[in-house]
Amino acid sequence: MRFELRVALRYLFSKKKQNAINIVSGVCATGICVASLALVCILSVYNGFQSVVGDLYSSFDPDLRIQPKEGKTFPDTLPQIAEIRKIKGIQAQAPVLSDGAVLMNGEKQTSATLCGVDDNYYKIIKKDIVYAGEFNIGKDDVPYMVLGVALAAQLNASIHFVQPVTLYAPIHDAKLNISNPEGAFNQMQIFVSGLYSVNQQETDSKFAFVPINVAREMYGYGPHEISHIDIKTEEGADIASIQKQIEKILSCVDGYTFEVLDKETLHADFYRMLQVEKWVTFLILFFVLMIAIVNIIGSLSMLIIEKKNDIQTLKHLGATDSTIRRIFLLEGWMVTAIGCIAGVVLGLLLCGLQSWFGIIKLSEGSDFVIEYYPVAVQFWDIVIIIISVLSIGLITAWFPTKYAE
Repeated sequence: MRFELRVALRYLFSKKKQNAINIVSGVCATGICVASLALVCILSVYNGFQSVVGDLYSSFDPDLRIQPKEGKTFPDTLPQIAEIRKIKGIQAQAPVLSDGAVLMNGEKQTSATLCGVDDNYYKIIKKDIVYAGEFNIGKDDVPYMVLGVALAAQLNASIHFVQPVTLYAPIHDAKLNISNPEGAFNQMQIFVSGLYSVNQQETDSKFAFVPINVAREMYGYGPHEISHIDIKTEEGADIASIQKQIEKILSCVDGYTFEVLDKETLHADFYRMLQVEKWVTFLILFFVLMIAIVNIIGSLSMLIIEKKNDIQTLKHLGATDSTIRRIFLLEGWMVTAIGCIAGVVLGLLLCGLQSWFGIIKLSEGSDFVIEYYPVAVQFWDIVIIIISVLSIGLITAWFPTKYAE
């Protein structure tokens, strides 16, 4: 193989003359370089957006959530719930009762997800999500409501206790009477004490928080009913291990089946959509890359025709057909390798510059929480790019080599 490599390198880097073959090979390597660079950059940008949105969700979402697979609620008096509190690595857990509701303020009205929480919920969320006022739900006898900033804007609601918001919640077991539809709803007027914001429109326009006993009363549930339990783990804790321990404890609960969701599972549709977009983009760019790689067939065929005399000389010196095929196979594969490595290195360099200096900005007028395109290089993305490009290059280079005998 050393002999074949030396001959292939001599053909590739010969300085005797620049002809059409050298130009075609150069164009091919350049095309592969540009396509590889684009793959590195675009996949890294998708990773960056996923990381940014994940950080936005993480300021609001729990590390783990326990919820029933069937039905809306379960009692928080199950003995297994107390056993979960003893798991090492759990910092806090908060019961939540949530369901749909309608909020009205004057002539403004909108639907929302009403979440009944207790004081432990303060330990689950990050304190920096408070946008105005304070995250204070009051007490059962003097309750307050906390709204998302976008939800408050839809209602034109104020936090200065000027006008209460009217809350309508459906009684969970009530039957709708057409002659008296209001009988299926409980109504309450409640002041807004604060607004939260995680800079994520879906979340900021969705949730309203009240004391959990108020939510139970509004929905007509008993004093121990909850819809899920949110869990915050200690910093550095093995979340996957804690998740498995909780699942094991809850597997023996009679009459209920539970699922334990982590942050990614809570927004599985979003992460799945982002991954689909990422790899569809990869395939589109990879097809463009294949067009550049196919040019290797032309350049190798031209080189084989030009080197007919060399091939005859090598045969007279004892070279076998397989040796000659390997020479030209290595020649084509090295063109691919040079373009691929150069493209990956330049792509990593460009991603580094974007990460450090923010060269490329998002479009003007964008309301997103960041100013520049985010990038996050993932090791396995680079491995997949390199293996894919080199494999296709090797397969493509094989086709014209059968004429080199």
